[in-house]
Amino acid sequence: MMKKDSKQKKNTKSARQSRTAEMKQLDSQLGSFGLEPPKIYRTGQKPQYTEQEQRQSRPAPRRTSQAQQRTPQDKVRIQNGKRRLKKKVRRALYAILIGAGIAAVILVLSLTVLFKIETINITGNKKYTNEQISAVMPIEKDKNLFVADTKGAAEKLEANLPYIYEADIKRRFPSTINVNITETAKIYFIKNADKTYTLLDDRFKVLETNAAKKPKNGVEIKKAAVKTATAGSTVELTDEKMLKNLIKLSDIVKSIEMEKVTGLYSQDVNNNFVVYDGRITIKLGTLDKAEDKLYAALTAIDKMSETNPLAEGEITATSDKQIYFTEK
Repeated sequence: MMKKDSKQKKNTKSARQSRTAEMKQLDSQLGSFGLEPPKIYRTGQKPQYTEQEQRQSRPAPRRTSQAQQRTPQDKVRIQNGKRRLKKKVRRALYAILIGAGIAAVILVLSLTVLFKIETINITGNKKYTNEQISAVMPIEKDKNLFVADTKGAAEKLEANLPYIYEADIKRRFPSTINVNITETAKIYFIKNADKTYTLLDDRFKVLETNAAKKPKNGVEIKKAAVKTATAGSTVELTDEKMLKNLIKLSDIVKSIEMEKVTGLYSQDVNNNFVVYDGRITIKLGTLDKAEDKLYAALTAIDKMSETNPLAEGEITATSDKQIYFTEK
């Protein structure tokens, strides 16, 4: 009996060892393919799945579209909303079209029937008569107020009637044009080779080309020669650089409202001169800080006038800090 039991134990142990060897062999084979060996379950035991595996194994629920979920009442409500939106869009378009039509009618009436020029007022003119100005100005009565080219009309007056320094033309509703004329106050002149004079304004626009007489209280542009002079246009000098310097010098004199200026001249960029009262020449050098230099020179002249009101000579004011007078 004991022999039989020991024999059975040996057989069981041998079978277990054999099964273990088979499992190791199977593990090594499956491991070479990166697979996990099957699990051994007891008889009647169900395999245990993870929660993720269970979710993956469940069939996906069928999805229904939003349209399929809508009830008949929802569909009716959506259709009614679309109809209302279309009506609003049509009404907005009709309103825009009607507004555009009204604006077009008003514009046509404004350009054809309404706002016709009935009155043209001209003021400030002495050199030229109203008739002369009206003959040149392209704005006429019975023309439309809106289409009147006020800027172009002003430019035409200033070019064709040179003594007009500035023409300020404005509309006044419903039917009036106001023209305010500013005439040339200060006349500059250049003496020509034939002893006539080319007359200019302070911007060097030509007023007259061959005037027989020198203008009273005019400012002489000395040491300059005219190349081309056309009334209403800027003069051309034989030396273009000189013209640029003279225009700058004229602007400076005008900006400080300097009185008793009787002459200007420029030799080059570094030598610019202002003649005061026909008897004192102010040498400025360059035009840098020219206003300060002129103020300093005028202060010196005022002091000299206390002791010698008729002094003649040259004030050197190439610096506004060092000024000296050389009597003639």
